[in-house]
Amino acid sequence: MPDKTLTGQTELRKDVKVDGVSLGVIARKIGEHEWELCIESAIGARSVWIETFPTANQALNAGVEAIESEGVDSFVD
Repeated sequence: MPDKTLTGQTELRKDVKVDGVSLGVIARKIGEHEWELCIESAIGARSVWIETFPTANQALNAGVEAIESEGVDSFVD
């Protein structure tokens, strides 16, 4: 997925569904070359990373990797 920062986007979202559970992986631009990552459940509960990422793609990839390694239960209330 190309990094869309050149078009002025400040938020990118990737929806992930695992075992029937939907999660949103969200990268939000918070500064020059600084993106915040959060994972949002269907009921709006969010897990926000303290670490930031230099691109939206790196943030989204880290979120997907976290879901794959930790499982969806880690991000669902």
